[in-house]
Amino acid sequence: MRKTSPPTPPPAPRPGRHPSAAGDGPAPSGDQPPARFHHGDLRRALVDTALRAPELEGLSLRQLAAAVGVSAAAVYRHFDSRDALLAELASIGFDRLAQHFAAAFDITCAPADAAAARERFVDLAEAYLRFADAEPALWRLMFGIEAAGYRAAATPSQRRSTFDYLPAALHGLWAGGLVARRPDEADALFAWSAIHGLATLRAGGIPMARGPARERAIDLGQRIMQALGP
Repeated sequence: MRKTSPPTPPPAPRPGRHPSAAGDGPAPSGDQPPARFHHGDLRRALVDTALRAPELEGLSLRQLAAAVGVSAAAVYRHFDSRDALLAELASIGFDRLAQHFAAAFDITCAPADAAAARERFVDLAEAYLRFADAEPALWRLMFGIEAAGYRAAATPSQRRSTFDYLPAALHGLWAGGLVARRPDEADALFAWSAIHGLATLRAGGIPMARGPARERAIDLGQRIMQALGP
């Protein structure tokens, strides 16, 4: 009988490397982020991917996980609930809207005259319309059924709110003699309802609401001033 050689033992794992590492055992479980993510990058990838979604209010963490290419467990390590994800997205949205409003006018300075007051009111309306046009899903999330909670969470006490800009613009109209009386909360609600309503109609593709945001803002601004007029 021919003598057989004893089986060759498997090579010992290299020092410092666990046998389950890539190449030494089964593939990593799905809850580990793909190799393209570095430590700390997955949260940013989740947020960036969510912000590109056509609809946010109905977005689930499982859908987001599938879009990024990780397991739901990996997502839950960064956001313990869908509400936590949506609150962070809304906060980003309010930051972006604040940048649009700050570019429209300096809220810390009063308008120089009536013309400047009118201009910055129109600029504010245009900024709102442009934001809604550019970020429809984010805008709908920010001003949807959880709007009050998102606004409060996104605006700590030491930070100026985006909701401060409209009363400031209306006060400028009054100071410039363009409206009859000092605007109150009801006037601000009326003006915002008109601007927000136009943004909603634009998002819905209503033909008469479409067109250049600047032209629509000028026309609507004039009508609001007439309604509050001298």
